[in-house]
Amino acid sequence: MNTYLLEIGLEEMPAQMILPAVEQLKSLAQKTCEQHQLSLSDIQTFSTPRRLAILLSGLPDKEEDRKIELKGPPLSIARDTENNWTKAAEGFATKNKISLDNLETKSFDGKEYLFAQHSELGKHVPELFQGYAAEWISKLSFPKNMRWGSYRTRFIRPVRWVVSLWNTTVVPIKLEMLAAGNETRGHRFLSSAESTINHAADYEMQLKKLKVIADFEKRRQSIVSQVNKLEEQNDCKVELDDKLLTEVTNLVEWPTVLIGDFEKEFLELPSEVLITSMEVHQRYFPVFRKSNQQSAGEKKLFPNFVTVRNGDSKSLETVRRGNEKVLRARLSDARFFYQEDQKSPLDEFSKKAEKVVFFQSRGSQHQRVQRLSELSLFIADRLKISKSQQKQVQRIAELCKFDLETRMVSEFPELQGVMGQNYAGLENEEDVVCRGIREHYFPRHAKDLLPGDQVTVPVAIADKLDLLTTAFSLGMIPSGAADPYALRRNAQGIIQLILGLRLSLDTRDLTSAAIRILDDQQSLNLDQPKLQQELLEFLQQRQRWFMQEQGFRYDLIDAVLQSRSDSRQSQETQRSTSLPVEQLNFAEYLSEHLETDLFKRSVEAIVRADNISSKNPEIIAEKLVESELEITEEKNFFAALQPILNADQNSRSTPENYLKQLHVIEPVVTSFFEDVMVMDENPVKRGNRLWLCHQLASWSSRHLNLQAIVFA
Repeated sequence: MNTYLLEIGLEEMPAQMILPAVEQLKSLAQKTCEQHQLSLSDIQTFSTPRRLAILLSGLPDKEEDRKIELKGPPLSIARDTENNWTKAAEGFATKNKISLDNLETKSFDGKEYLFAQHSELGKHVPELFQGYAAEWISKLSFPKNMRWGSYRTRFIRPVRWVVSLWNTTVVPIKLEMLAAGNETRGHRFLSSAESTINHAADYEMQLKKLKVIADFEKRRQSIVSQVNKLEEQNDCKVELDDKLLTEVTNLVEWPTVLIGDFEKEFLELPSEVLITSMEVHQRYFPVFRKSNQQSAGEKKLFPNFVTVRNGDSKSLETVRRGNEKVLRARLSDARFFYQEDQKSPLDEFSKKAEKVVFFQSRGSQHQRVQRLSELSLFIADRLKISKSQQKQVQRIAELCKFDLETRMVSEFPELQGVMGQNYAGLENEEDVVCRGIREHYFPRHAKDLLPGDQVTVPVAIADKLDLLTTAFSLGMIPSGAADPYALRRNAQGIIQLILGLRLSLDTRDLTSAAIRILDDQQSLNLDQPKLQQELLEFLQQRQRWFMQEQGFRYDLIDAVLQSRSDSRQSQETQRSTSLPVEQLNFAEYLSEHLETDLFKRSVEAIVRADNISSKNPEIIAEKLVESELEITEEKNFFAALQPILNADQNSRSTPENYLKQLHVIEPVVTSFFEDVMVMDENPVKRGNRLWLCHQLASWSSRHLNLQAIVFA
């Protein structure tokens, strides 16, 4: 079984860039194997801070030989009138190194052409990889690259060595700064400088002897196992945040886990401060009491931390003391900030916001809080929140940003909202207000929690919507991957709040209010219709994404969002004020009926009525002439429309009622199209029949666009 190894050795890489890079390397190698039809049994990836490697196993010795069919000139110009070969035929044969006698004639697109069969011998795989390996390396992309020395090559870090090995033989590849060989390097401090790999298949075992666990998952599991032992020895529970565990795994090559202490008096600080100091700033894991030793819902911190050393257990006590010293300094700073912040009343921090610019030319942070208060009350009113609760909404809005001016949040930005809740509690604010200060940031990402209190929701929506409106008013609309102000995430948060909590809120209403409040406060004279349209389109993109994540079909999403592939949309549809939550309700209900024959027939009937009326808008009767309804089918059509015509034209049916009405009217409409000539020569009859179709299509389009539904 043949094995090929490619290892790229570098200076230490940023932890977050390692796994994406090695996956890119794997993908490039796979594409090459697929392109050349190389069978293989496995592709393994290896990665540490100092190396990216792939191991391809079960490779053949060479590519399979291939027969290639080459198309030549038409037979009409390949032979002359005397049936002799022409210059065109001779040139084709010479170019492809084939005898004229071996040329074949085949039909192609109804015409005779010359063809030649050409055999191509498969390359030996080592020779093939020699041409591709350097290309794989050059194609690796990183968010940031660097150059070093006089080299033109740009890479995430300087490349120090490359191993390119086919079984026991070096596959020579040349980078600008070095040539590949069979020598690797082990742990920077626990092994000698260089070591020869005798066989590619021995790579992982060889590195283990050099104190490097090259497999990411095995290195990760080693950390978890060591932590589990510490938990047993110390009768505690160590919280292994998955993201932090991945980062720490990518910071070490030979992990050794150790537990350290800090002074008990630091436990007087809020637990979030301690955890942030440990996890975010020091890459330590916090230590808690076991779950069976504490009350439900309570997480009691121990004055300990767990960290991972990139090395063995030698001099571990010295390493422990060093880590304790660093954390002690960090926690001492946090305690100082915490104590200093408590010396100032909340209003003093709010006054500081008057001198803090929110967006250039869009006012201060204090002015933004004023906008949030007004917009939050507007939303609270739309949600029919009681007057007493609206006072809580207003207080949350007034205090939601004060902690941004505290020393603690200036040092630990991750604690915004958390410290606001804590400090507000110390000032005896209502519990619901304190929670609101923290939870108005929710949801912070796609799978985050939503605010737990009704009075927090208006502030959570207002906070995100004001940011969007302000940024869009400055033309800062995200394009491509660039989104420095996380506007997509904020728009997603608005949609998650509205749909996740089933709020009867109209995005047109919300955006109009947000724009008006900003424009009035800053006297900007904005183009409000244009700005609102941009905001609505941006929010609808996020709504579409939300519904896709819920598993709805693309065509159903198009239908409920009223989008048409042919860009034709009636004025009634454009004026539709369907709420996002109503659109979600329709999608949920209709998804259960999409594949039924009855629904399919109903859709086809409505679409047919829509098509014929939208193609002939100028000859639709302005008013039905009932006396001209002579045929039974058109009379039945008109009778079936009565519940629709008598209903409030500005209201929308529930999904259940809509589908019920659709099923009732389907056989009537189907019979109408089978037996009635809509485009009758008589203009009155024609206008009547188009009017019936138009009324039906208009009613349906107020709910969803059935044109978008696709049936297999």
